Amino acid sequence: MSASTSTWDARRTELELPEEIDLQVELANVGSRTLAILADIALGALVLFIVYSLTLLLARNVTDDWLTRLSSSALKTIFLLLIFGFQWCYFNLFEWMWNGQTPGKRLLHLRVIKVDGSPVSGIDVLLRNLSRPIDTLGPMGLIGLVMIFVSRKAQRLGDMMARTLVIHETQIDWSIFDQIEGGAASSGSPASLAPAIRIDSAQWELLHRYLNRRKQFESVARARLALTLYEGLKPCVKGTDLERSPLPPEDWLVELARRT
Repeated sequence: MSASTSTWDARRTELELPEEIDLQVELANVGSRTLAILADIALGALVLFIVYSLTLLLARNVTDDWLTRLSSSALKTIFLLLIFGFQWCYFNLFEWMWNGQTPGKRLLHLRVIKVDGSPVSGIDVLLRNLSRPIDTLGPMGLIGLVMIFVSRKAQRLGDMMARTLVIHETQIDWSIFDQIEGGAASSGSPASLAPAIRIDSAQWELLHRYLNRRKQFESVARARLALTLYEGLKPCVKGTDLERSPLPPEDWLVELARRT
């Protein structure tokens, strides 16, 4: 990256992989992260507005309207608690159930992962969202923006606590598999009829990033990284023919990518 590159532009960082292998990911910049959270806030506001409108509609027909018995300060307190509780549940549930994504992040093609490339767990999601009221929402959100600017890995306080990154998911170049798939289909080999194997999104991302960029590595680093990925992904194929396959690690990874 040149010295004139803006801090708003995409930055890259290396994942903390074993054997000090250099595998880079594209970090989400401030602009895309801001748009993602604005989209999430807008969606949350819409849901709260619908709930509020339905509550008023139902309460209108109640003889002893409970809303009229509450003071304005009590209503404000309840409203603030609802907003806080909703945003807390919103980000935690979506990032946990959608493997590091919220609707806003999915719209902007962003995802939260661990610094070693593995998917986030429920504890990781809770940790990174613990500081959200401090460094993301409202005027205090400037703290999060400053931290993203100055952090080498574009991490806010919550990301540092949970050791997570927000990355931009790039499109995968599938052309490297066209010749392989065509050859397997025309030969009628048993492998071409094998069932698909499921791996999680972080494993899928690492696998395809390696296959797309393997020619950029030196032969020793390329072989070492292929072996590391092979050993890490082999438990995913338990009970299939790939578990006993004699293919070299790199060819094995290509075959695994073809089936996922």
